[in-house]
Amino acid sequence: MKKIFLCASLLAGLAAFTSSCSKNNPNGGETNSADSIFVSLSSNTVEYNNFDYVAVSVKDKNGNDITSSCSILLNNTTAINSKYVPSGLGSFQIKARKGSQPSNIKTLTVVPKTNSPFTQKLLVEDVTGAWCGYCPRVAYTLEQYKATHPNCITTAVHGGGGGDPYKFQYYTNYNTQFGIAGYPTAILNRKSEWTEENAELDAQLANWAPLGLAISSTVSGTNVTGSVKVKFNVNTEKAMKIVIALVENGLVYPQVNYYSPQYGATPYLYGGVSPINDFVHNGVVRKTATNLFGDAIPATAQTKNNEYEVPFTMSLSGNTSGGTFTAIPANCAIVAFVVDGSTLNKGAYNVQYAPVGSVKNYD
Repeated sequence: MKKIFLCASLLAGLAAFTSSCSKNNPNGGETNSADSIFVSLSSNTVEYNNFDYVAVSVKDKNGNDITSSCSILLNNTTAINSKYVPSGLGSFQIKARKGSQPSNIKTLTVVPKTNSPFTQKLLVEDVTGAWCGYCPRVAYTLEQYKATHPNCITTAVHGGGGGDPYKFQYYTNYNTQFGIAGYPTAILNRKSEWTEENAELDAQLANWAPLGLAISSTVSGTNVTGSVKVKFNVNTEKAMKIVIALVENGLVYPQVNYYSPQYGATPYLYGGVSPINDFVHNGVVRKTATNLFGDAIPATAQTKNNEYEVPFTMSLSGNTSGGTFTAIPANCAIVAFVVDGSTLNKGAYNVQYAPVGSVKNYD
């Protein structure tokens, strides 16, 4: 009888020990009992590049996904969403809570970003007009900069109230979108007005490229047909849009020039004559194959090493604001860029340029 009593006591002790162990999680002392919830991460390590995110999911004891009904905490204090984009380097603890029920704890390590395989390029859109006497200043400054910085890609959006045969058909839409108050104005990476300081351009070219673009096109009769490919170096669900534009170079038309003795603005530019009768207008925006402000890229396509392709066809003829044009294929190019697609207006992520009838690979 005594022997049987000792065995029963031993069994009871073992049961108590087992129950106690089930309530302790080796990751952080949180409960792990029958009514616990369990958090997991899509990856335990992520780069700090302002794009890559970690997906946090929460399940109950039966394996049901209950993420949407839980609060997710970073370092036990900061609430984050289920697709967390890190805001700094280091190691962070992530847990979830449903009501008073805490989950286990997972450690996320955020490491420095690696070098991008893509070159960061820069888009400058020169809002100009042949009638605008101060506009040669911006054109001249950009010409000088581009001579030593080929990754600076410029376009010219002609518009305004004076005479100009190259006025973009939708220049008023563009001006409204970017709050153009006067001429000249240059928009930097579809984000902000350029102050005409080269340091601003340098800073944008020094950015880290989250994606690259490739362009190919052919000319058939009066049409340009081709495609633009976007390749991602990140996993992101940031809203993104793509813009594909046709620009024309080598257009000669007199340009009013206030930087001349006739008008008195200094320093004198382009020989100090006005008008500049042989002024060459380059990068003139003729039309877009997409919406002027971009077509949405599906979030499902924005995964690392994935390619997203957009085919296009554009006629070489079209309308200006007040007239028509027929572009010369040998003078034309495709400019394609990916922009922030949210209301935050964070600007262009990268841009590519390729003459019509050519192939430009990722670089």
